[in-house]
Amino acid sequence: MPATIAAAAFGALLKVYDDIEDIPLIAQYATPHIIETLKALIIVSLTYVSLHDMNLPLIIFVANFLHYVIIDDHALSTDFYHAGMIVAFLLSIITFDLSKWDMTACGIVIILFLLGGYVDHKVFPEEYGWKKIVWRALCAITVLMLLPFTTCRVYYDILLFFLGYCILSVLLMTCAPWSEPSKEPSKEPSEKDIRLPMENST
Repeated sequence: MPATIAAAAFGALLKVYDDIEDIPLIAQYATPHIIETLKALIIVSLTYVSLHDMNLPLIIFVANFLHYVIIDDHALSTDFYHAGMIVAFLLSIITFDLSKWDMTACGIVIILFLLGGYVDHKVFPEEYGWKKIVWRALCAITVLMLLPFTTCRVYYDILLFFLGYCILSVLLMTCAPWSEPSKEPSKEPSEKDIRLPMENST
């Protein structure tokens, strides 16, 4: 499997895990077996891409750490996200090659990541909604427009990661309103209904 496909798969799988408890469409399938399998696939896809592009785990680690410190102190809200940061850090060390390190490209990507994260967290704080769908869709379209002009491997892999993330996000958020359980009126008698016959009998 090409590393570029793995990069897109990594973004898509990460988004599914991120929404697995927030969106009813996938929450209904969130069995322990499914969740653990999903975690394994996320780590495998990240590892596979990292072996072909050592800049990616470094970007993932630094960008997410800065996002946690500067923008959202709940970004690492689960044990898996903490473990993922450790994995990204270890992969950065294991795969590091000074001759392949593109400091300028990494710096630009991290800055753009933080800017996008700030807009996403501050302007569209809701879990899902039409404004956030439009924002993520615009991000996906922008990535698609940039891909043909991308010659740097660092940009290409991270763009595909964002593309997978944004496309899954748009699909899940679009389906979310129709996947919510319908709120049918309760057929149980209310306290008032029970009390009235008793009052009438007196």
